[in-house]
Amino acid sequence: MKLNSYQNLRVPNFSVHTLCRLLEEADLDWRTALANAEIDPGALNRPGSTIPAKKELAFQLQFVALTRDRVDLWVRAMRAYTTSTYGVRGMALATAPTVAAWVEVASATDNAPGLLEIRPLRVSDGTVVGIEYAYPDAPDELIPFSVYRDLFASTRSLAWLYGDTFPFTQVEVPIAEISPEVLAYISCEIECGAEALRLRWSPATSKVELPFGNAFQHEAWVRADTQIVDSFRATGDWPHTVAKAIRAAPNLYRTLANVAAALQVSPRTLQRKLELTGKDFGRVRDETLSELACDLLSNTDHSVSEISRKLGYTDPASFTMAFKRWRGMPPTAFREAARYSA
Repeated sequence: MKLNSYQNLRVPNFSVHTLCRLLEEADLDWRTALANAEIDPGALNRPGSTIPAKKELAFQLQFVALTRDRVDLWVRAMRAYTTSTYGVRGMALATAPTVAAWVEVASATDNAPGLLEIRPLRVSDGTVVGIEYAYPDAPDELIPFSVYRDLFASTRSLAWLYGDTFPFTQVEVPIAEISPEVLAYISCEIECGAEALRLRWSPATSKVELPFGNAFQHEAWVRADTQIVDSFRATGDWPHTVAKAIRAAPNLYRTLANVAAALQVSPRTLQRKLELTGKDFGRVRDETLSELACDLLSNTDHSVSEISRKLGYTDPASFTMAFKRWRGMPPTAFREAARYSA
């Protein structure tokens, strides 16, 4: 993921929430870290909220600067990432019937939790024999923390899925040294100073049936994870597919960059395809959000503040202004009218 693309995205607030809590527990200056990253503290405690990726990146750099000599805090941060952290994709990973299937899902990500590129490692016949994590656009000072995150999360996940010590044959890391605290799930020596983080195993390991895997459930979760892209491929209807993505997660898919990432195309390509249908992204988004807002106002008791958060607005006033532009009246007036007509 390129830096200029990543910084145009909005991402879930989970990571910053977790890192901020660790700083607070360690009596480190989390308030200044948030202020330097220009993040509103209130945005951290709203489940399901998102923040600009460029602010998440800025906060990660603040976190690393404060914890440079506290790898123990990095390890605690890694333990906070569980299957549920990654939503539907996490369930696809957890139900993988083989290690090869796990790698395919892990490397299919279109919105990594940082500036990260993931690819399978294969031998000449195509068999998966490992996975590689590279950080071509990440700031140099962030790479050690990112390596710890991805090394710990991946090795712990593979050990759990395997049901025993995972038989790695080689582990390489792109940093000068590694703390013993991350070695709990690694059965071989770690080679430092590599160009990327690489985890390798034998071809036979990729084909072993995992004790907690379930091929039927795995296929269902993979299908759910890719349903937006699959829907587009089936219909070729760009406006419909964009609207479907926004309806699925309006707080995350309010920007052209985020939807383009979900559809695995560039923002420029997405905008051009929409223009060929006589629409643009802003129009499709507003139409979709307007329909969602009207439905929530008419059929739920959610407050205007709650609805504004569900739709990804940072404050109710911004939502009210947008709704007046869409419908010619404030949301409270629309709700009263809808209830009266019912």
